[in-house]
Amino acid sequence: MPDLTMGVTELVIEARDLDASERFYSDVLGLPVVGRWEGDAFRGREAVWMQSGDRTRIGLWRPQVGIAGSRGGVHVHFAMTVAEADYDAVVARIRSHGEYVDEVYFGDDPTAAGQRSAYVTDPDGHVVELWTRDVATQGAAGPPHATGPAVAGVDG
Repeated sequence: MPDLTMGVTELVIEARDLDASERFYSDVLGLPVVGRWEGDAFRGREAVWMQSGDRTRIGLWRPQVGIAGSRGGVHVHFAMTVAEADYDAVVARIRSHGEYVDEVYFGDDPTAAGQRSAYVTDPDGHVVELWTRDVATQGAAGPPHATGPAVAGVDG
């Protein structure tokens, strides 16, 4: 069976002190800061985004309940990239196995390329995101919006 993913897109970890964590990842590990979640749109979900290589971001989040109810002691969720053309088939495949999928889009246009994400919880409770965004070539995604009812951590 072929691999349906294109790689790891994000790893999100909790950071009780965002400034100290940013200094560690930036100064100690040499990762560039590529974005920040701040301001009214992200109140309570402040974060710093670091780039690792050409395809992976490391998100530093304050301890919180994340999108789709993701919550961990060490991480919030992790994301893998899926091709835009394959997104619907990937979501259908997950659902065909009886798994519940939360879906969101980012920014203001739900039809824009690279904006769709599906969230599924693995058997150990880790939330896995399947995202159509290519963080190597696409800029900031904007705040998340639920595509259906009651996606935890997202305003409808």
